[in-house]
Amino acid sequence: LCGVMMLVSGSLRGEAGAAEWSAAPSLSVKGLYNSNLLLFNGNNEVWGYWVSPGLKFKGSTESLEVEGNVKSDFVQYYGSTDRSLTNLYFPLRTSYRQDRYTFGFEGGFTRDNTLQSELQQTGLVLGFTQRSLWNAMPSITVGITERLSWKSGYQFTDAQYEDGIQFGLVNYQVQGGTTGLTYNLRERDQVQLTGEYSSFRIPSRMQDATYYGAQGGWTHDFGQEMTASISGGARFVTSTQDVSGGSLSAHETVWVYRGTLRKMFERATIQIDGGSEVNPSGFGRLLQTDRVGATLSHNLTETVTVSLNGSLYFVSFLATQQGPSGSTPQQRYSSISPNVSWKFSQWWTLDVSYTYAERAVDSLNQWNFANSTFVMLTYGGP
Repeated sequence: LCGVMMLVSGSLRGEAGAAEWSAAPSLSVKGLYNSNLLLFNGNNEVWGYWVSPGLKFKGSTESLEVEGNVKSDFVQYYGSTDRSLTNLYFPLRTSYRQDRYTFGFEGGFTRDNTLQSELQQTGLVLGFTQRSLWNAMPSITVGITERLSWKSGYQFTDAQYEDGIQFGLVNYQVQGGTTGLTYNLRERDQVQLTGEYSSFRIPSRMQDATYYGAQGGWTHDFGQEMTASISGGARFVTSTQDVSGGSLSAHETVWVYRGTLRKMFERATIQIDGGSEVNPSGFGRLLQTDRVGATLSHNLTETVTVSLNGSLYFVSFLATQQGPSGSTPQQRYSSISPNVSWKFSQWWTLDVSYTYAERAVDSLNQWNFANSTFVMLTYGGP
């Protein structure tokens, strides 16, 4: 964070010479209502407000690019849950180019709750508590020829939960690496072949799992602002837990895939995406998340934009020492959100949004839904 602030300070003083630097502050105030915050039985009705100051910054030279954000949410809930929360976001992305080499970094620190980014990634509804997440993903890309490039990267993730034991959640770490080749067949076609290895560790349980494999991918530009990409491959999952007198292990093979179709019109954008991924979770288990989603955005006027977002998740647990894959019932989560955004002046925007979400476990005859809405006023200054 100190390095980020020094970067912004230096950029505002204009000490970068021929470089281009910028910093844009913002402030959002949001009032919200949710009929069932936890998507569970009982009274989980809440209302409240969010106050979110932020500062986005960018910088670039002939060889260096830096982009980041410093943001926080001051949250107050009333109703079934009277609680104050503070969320923090410090994402950072950098790249440095030299001849045929490009060195990159993505990462940062996020402190939010389990019903935000973790739910969006895995589709699993966890207990409502704060999560602190550290991410670091350095990479190197080598241009072998004009069409062929090779990229390798490393990933480190550390997740910690506030009062995790109370909610059945455990801290975990993920370390892994990827390496692969990208080849531009022609102007509008690109193919990739990538290998991956990851280690998922639960230090408090002396439990770990590894998943590795390879996948191929293809990206095509159809022209007229329409693009598509698809990739797929296998993951070999092995889980091990130390016990008295030895260890227990389990194995499973999972097929993963991902696809995206995006079409841009003069005043509208449509995107359909989906796939199946292996994800870590705070339950100390690896998940298989099957997801399909769609986004539609349309500019009604120069100042008014309407959008519609929808997602459907199917979530199941992979092989671990706590039982085989079938021992935990599959869960389903879905949501749909229409939104209206009105930029009524140069620096001010008003957003109104509604979300319907539901969670179901068919084998246990569990089904819960929630209606939520918010009104948000945002200032984004020069």
